Amino acid sequence: MGFALAGWLIGTAAGPGLASEALMWLAVINLLLALFNSVPAAPLDGGRLLRALLWWRTGDRARATAGAAAAGRGFGWFLLLFGLLLFARGDLVGGLWLVMIAWFLIAAATAEGQQAQLRAVLAGVPVRHVMTPSPVTVPAGLIVAALLADPRYRYRHSAFPVIGDDGRTPVGLLTLSAAGRVAEGQREVTRVREVMVPRSDVTVVGPDDQLAEVLPQMPAGGGQRALVVDESGGLVGLVASSDISRTVAWLMTAPAEGRPHSGGDPGDVQ
Repeated sequence: MGFALAGWLIGTAAGPGLASEALMWLAVINLLLALFNSVPAAPLDGGRLLRALLWWRTGDRARATAGAAAAGRGFGWFLLLFGLLLFARGDLVGGLWLVMIAWFLIAAATAEGQQAQLRAVLAGVPVRHVMTPSPVTVPAGLIVAALLADPRYRYRHSAFPVIGDDGRTPVGLLTLSAAGRVAEGQREVTRVREVMVPRSDVTVVGPDDQLAEVLPQMPAGGGQRALVVDESGGLVGLVASSDISRTVAWLMTAPAEGRPHSGGDPGDVQ
């Protein structure tokens, strides 16, 4: 709207010219983008509105997201076929451009649908059912050479919560790969706190948080792991992507009546 108004004002004041035509062209492009983005198909803004409408009508968030994702895939395939048609008729640039847009829409809509399915599978499962309780920890002041020489930190795990001076509050997460990257000549003088992922960059959750809500946060911190702390801030567990994968595999194969609920026994999923 702003480009169109500016183009009209310049055209009125100075007459038709390059500046006014460029502004009007930008206005047309923005209008076309707005119309395209309003198509009711995920992941476009119109797809968000479609999901909200389906959620309102069905009351099922996962079903609504799946419907919007299916619309997104359908729209993507339509654009793909149309792009191939243009390509076959000689419009190489336009056809290739549409095919690229269609491929992005199909991939994004498929990913959104998979996330919705995963959220539905994990619905009602709290973090405490999945976490590794009382994990092996590393003192922040430990030198890297001592860490790599200690049998407790070998073989079973590839990352460890780092504990502060009080012996219970996590201050970060250390991966063995990060410790191994320290030059051999520096391992005797480098401490864990210097090579760990700081707590500010690690996902921190509570044991009663819903796993479906926690999962989207995990890729952003600490190598797809989350520290689990109680109300006082003390470490009570660790959740890794492998823990979630095992839980999802179990829930996908277990009978519906055998699946745990948020108020079930923590030992149901182990």
